[in-house]
Amino acid sequence: MRFLPNPATFLSTGSALACLMMGGGALAQDSGAAVVEDDEDAHSTIIVTATMRQGGAQDIKHFRSISVEDAETLPSPASLTLEGLLGEHDLSLPGKGGCEQLFCINAQAIAADLTSEPDASVFVGLGFETGVDPEAYRQRPVSLIAVVDRSGSMSGQPIERVKEGLRAALKLMGGKDRFGIVIYGSDTRVHLPVMDVEGNKDAIAQAIDAITIDGSTYMEAGMKLGYATAREELEHSNGTTRLILFSDENANVGDTSADGFMGQANTGAEAGIGLTSIGVGRIFDGRLASKISSVKGGNLFFVAKEGGAGELFEKEFRNMVNGEVARDVAITITPAKGFRIANVYGVPENIDSRGANGSVTASIGSAFLSSNGGGIYASMTGEGDFDAPGLVAITYTDTLTGGRGEDTAQVAALDANPPAPLRMAQMLVEQYEVMNAGLTAYQQTGDAKAAQASFAALSERMNASGLSGLESEIALVDGLNETSMRILDCKTCALQARLGQVVGDWEVRRYAGVSDISRGDFVEISADMEFITERNSGRDRGENIWQSYQINEKQLYIEGTKLVFHYRLNGDTLRLRNALDGTMILLKRRTDT
Repeated sequence: MRFLPNPATFLSTGSALACLMMGGGALAQDSGAAVVEDDEDAHSTIIVTATMRQGGAQDIKHFRSISVEDAETLPSPASLTLEGLLGEHDLSLPGKGGCEQLFCINAQAIAADLTSEPDASVFVGLGFETGVDPEAYRQRPVSLIAVVDRSGSMSGQPIERVKEGLRAALKLMGGKDRFGIVIYGSDTRVHLPVMDVEGNKDAIAQAIDAITIDGSTYMEAGMKLGYATAREELEHSNGTTRLILFSDENANVGDTSADGFMGQANTGAEAGIGLTSIGVGRIFDGRLASKISSVKGGNLFFVAKEGGAGELFEKEFRNMVNGEVARDVAITITPAKGFRIANVYGVPENIDSRGANGSVTASIGSAFLSSNGGGIYASMTGEGDFDAPGLVAITYTDTLTGGRGEDTAQVAALDANPPAPLRMAQMLVEQYEVMNAGLTAYQQTGDAKAAQASFAALSERMNASGLSGLESEIALVDGLNETSMRILDCKTCALQARLGQVVGDWEVRRYAGVSDISRGDFVEISADMEFITERNSGRDRGENIWQSYQINEKQLYIEGTKLVFHYRLNGDTLRLRNALDGTMILLKRRTDT
């Protein structure tokens, strides 16, 4: 006789235990662009945006939102990125002045003080200036094709935030700008043909208001029609042409793989069509969004709250659609004799390459003007002449002219009174490393005590730093610390710890007695109580199977089925087994996500 669960003994979706720049890529700062304010100093910085070192957007707004809303458990670190954390702060280094080209680079160093890298002796920051006229970049005409997800998961606040963003964009457009809308759900169609904004604002506003919710998330078809519409627009555009994708990135129909979307985005980029992704919704899939937005000319933002879209567009709209100044950016850091580069921060780890002389080169897709000045950072080990820790060089392609440019600089000597932005950047690196390590360890082992101790020590260090502008970061770390303490004080928290270990991305290694699953398929067990299977073979390759689950301290139940598994964790292996009928799934935790 098969055991059927008592729903009261399981955690379900309604439980309080829900889911859990340079700054490069990463989920909530804004991905690169020039400010719409009158402060000329704010126009003089460039942020080089890169693909995310982890899944997520150009800021950590999504991570902040789930950290606040899910106070009963520690969040997954999946949407926490260093690039996004750096991107939420203005980290502009004092420049040399007199820059007369697209990029001018300067480099400064301070004595390293990182608990995550006790052997590091020097912390180097790279800053960027530009001689371009940001106003000329910002005011170029744009043809904007909005691709809007109107699936069921977008109902309520997500779709309202989309409309808020579209209205804000419309308000800022005019002159020779053009605007069109593609919508996708169960069906995909051109909701508003591309037209001149001048003289048609009322009609465009009515079209925005008329967007309604309908069906599943056929994102593949939405992007395909969006790019087709953009290609037709290229010959009519008065300036740049850009897709702006509004979605929670949870595709569940058609080709839902990142590779499939990346193919479309890369082809569009080669045709001269830029891509801006605006993430909305609590179930936002930052990993997928980050990959799509890693193409040349791509950037990614996240809207975390009501009113957030209006604020974002008011500040960054012209930057996100017109702010790309360079592509194919390569930055090389060469350490002086006696030094070795330990780590580079603010760029994707997987694109770093080392030269025979110990140099490290990072190749980055695009550079955008931005209201927040960013940088790239490196830690060095060794001993030597601190007056000359190394050299830096940058090469790039000008987006408008197609010409190649370059610049070089020597790392400035250690300063007894280092600039505050460089000290701030080092503290943010420390914050990221400690939070990521604590959350990752908790997810893998359920050790809330170790996580709490690391958060408490980090909070104490940040408070003692004397740095201005850390208030929001201290509040975030204190919130994680308090959540850890609640878990430790809770007498029924064994289940929370167990769930923290089960949640994650897995690969099917063996199975028996189940259909609709094969060896090599991917399984995501989310803290939102979703059990998502991505098929990777046969006719069903690329399809996703979405199911909900419930869990107690010993069993996992797939809702809507008769599948009740006893589960057992052994390191990075998760075994699901029903002893009564021999049904079994053996999963291996993925490390490539």
